[in-house]
Amino acid sequence: MSFHSGRVSFCRFHVTGDAPPAVDETALSILKEHKFQETEIGAPDEVEVGWITGEHLLDTQFTYEKNGYGSPAEPMLLLAMRMDTHKVPADVKQAYRKINEQAAASDNPSGFASKADKRDAKDLSTRQVQEDLAAGKFRRSKQVPVLWDLKRNVVYAGATGNAVVEELASLFRRSFAVELEVMSSGTLAGHVMRSEGRSRDWEDLHPSPFTPPPAEAHADHEDADGVGDVTIPSIPWRAQAIDLKDFLGNEFLLWLWWKCETAEGMVSVTFPGGRTGEVFAAMDKTLDMDCAWDVRGKQSLRGHAPQRLGEANEALATGKWPRKAGLIISDGEHQWELSLQADRWQVSSAALPEIAEAESPREITEARLELVRSLADTLDSLYQAFLLRRVGGGWANDRQAIRDWIKQQRPGRKQPAEPATAGV
Repeated sequence: MSFHSGRVSFCRFHVTGDAPPAVDETALSILKEHKFQETEIGAPDEVEVGWITGEHLLDTQFTYEKNGYGSPAEPMLLLAMRMDTHKVPADVKQAYRKINEQAAASDNPSGFASKADKRDAKDLSTRQVQEDLAAGKFRRSKQVPVLWDLKRNVVYAGATGNAVVEELASLFRRSFAVELEVMSSGTLAGHVMRSEGRSRDWEDLHPSPFTPPPAEAHADHEDADGVGDVTIPSIPWRAQAIDLKDFLGNEFLLWLWWKCETAEGMVSVTFPGGRTGEVFAAMDKTLDMDCAWDVRGKQSLRGHAPQRLGEANEALATGKWPRKAGLIISDGEHQWELSLQADRWQVSSAALPEIAEAESPREITEARLELVRSLADTLDSLYQAFLLRRVGGGWANDRQAIRDWIKQQRPGRKQPAEPATAGV
């Protein structure tokens, strides 16, 4: 999915280091120096990466017209990373070896390949594999859209897999001598809390127990006396998390779900630059949930308003938290539809507002890039409103209200007794 057209998917990175001040000849020359180039002699590396313009997979002619966007005060670099993988399937390697062994065996009176024949067959099949790789027979190419907001030191990339992210970070390091830090919900919360002078509050945060623990739950934390505290969710997906505080994204999504159902989805926020206002949010189409205590499994719901289905209410009451949800959000001027993987803070399939007036394809792209940035700002403003509430004096009231709301989703069901717990 490209930033030029269609729906948009992205994760974000914070850039540290001396970024180019503008999309000038220096920046373009760096891109040309590190453009994608196929290995000309011999077998290529398993993974090859390099810059392309983003116009199409084979374009490496960088110009300001193709790659420079934004204003002089807020320049943006739009391009893509081409990533080619060269990997011969194991079944093909085995087939080559088997064919060579059978050919050797047919020349032996016994009809069997000797040990020496098998070694020769292995060497021959290895050469065949290298020849296939050199010929590009098993080349798989993809382009990863990249938008670099030079003013804000933020990179937007259509990358989600760890392998792609690692290659992208390595390419940025080689090209521009800068480092990329993934902006997950935990790392983003750290930036927000440090800017607010609340670093210690952020460090002390633990998962919130919105429901009593399931009977099968095991203690994953200790209380002040060093005793196992089963009332604090263990958050099983934290083992693969980018940051240990990524559970805050899931709490945010649960808090936003509660806001949508009890406050008509209106949240007061402060936008970048200090402007205050309200953001409307609604959940729709998709809802993926997972047990915060790692005992009740996962659940995926699809359809109109899945958060209002009985299965969603039951899942909430039994300790499942939202991991990914379809959202509709509006800042009062624009409206977006998207899916948000809350813990990793990844946006997928975001439908941007229609652009009513544009006289050229470039103007359309310019407008789309601004809408992408506005979408990110709106999501971050919502998240910041939650975070300030989360570490502020009002969280105890919100948490209790969410607990009561969850209980109300199961009318007629007897709730398990809630263990006594200290404030979290």
